Amino acid sequence: MRLLILFLFLAMISPSCKNNPGADQALVQAEKQFNENPTEENYSALMGKYLEKIRQSTSTQDISGLLVNAVQASRKSNHNDQELLFLNNLVKAYPDRSDKRENILRLIELLHKAGKHTTADELSYAFLKAYPGDSMGEELKNKLPKGSTPEDYIAEIGRSIFADTVRGFDEQKAMAYVDACEAYAMVLNNDEKTPDFLYKAAETAHTLKTFEKSFALYDWIIDKYPKSPRAPIALFMKGFIFDATLHDSANAAKFYSEFIAKYPNAEFVKDAKVLMSNLGKSDEEVLKSIREKGGN
Repeated sequence: MRLLILFLFLAMISPSCKNNPGADQALVQAEKQFNENPTEENYSALMGKYLEKIRQSTSTQDISGLLVNAVQASRKSNHNDQELLFLNNLVKAYPDRSDKRENILRLIELLHKAGKHTTADELSYAFLKAYPGDSMGEELKNKLPKGSTPEDYIAEIGRSIFADTVRGFDEQKAMAYVDACEAYAMVLNNDEKTPDFLYKAAETAHTLKTFEKSFALYDWIIDKYPKSPRAPIALFMKGFIFDATLHDSANAAKFYSEFIAKYPNAEFVKDAKVLMSNLGKSDEEVLKSIREKGGN
């Protein structure tokens, strides 16, 4: 989640913003300068400081305050795309905040402005399910293409991925499907279907070869839904992707080992052990090993 923010914004951070030992004081000063004089230069400097603090934070640190401040600064400077990114990460990382309702409504507005209408519509459907009888309900309904549920809308997007029999797999529709599943999880984080939608999104991201997105979705399941039946499979799949697709034996071994230790009775433990034993071997070496074990 945090890596995604850094990746998208790294280009805008000047060298002077990095590795500064006086980051806290520098951040206070950058905020002061921006609030007094909200120029593009001061905005860029402030974003650099926020990203530096996010990069330096640990997984257990609460960075919601930084994200809120980044959202407010982006809104003040009319950087809708950057406000969307920070707000998206705020809602994902801290789904139980008291301002979640307002943040989701703002996300819907920003997504429509960005032309991401499918994701905005899924957020709207999910909002209507999460907040029945809300004062904004009728307005949202009037903007939706048709009456539906968030689950049915995701299913419709999923079917559209292969709707064109000539083109076959539609990458744009597949990306929309991933975004829609994420939108569902952001709003309905406590819904029993959420881990399944995240898993389907991770599989689709894998098919799209957007592996960082796939890993982030698997981590979302592992971290937020550790008791879900999808959690052990998600951890196994991280190892399998590093193994079979990326040919990264070190990371494959890391996640296979973590999977075996964490879920010793899981369905794919035996498979993980076999795959670990074959890491780094050529096809010929694997075949030879199988023959030797079989006595042939």
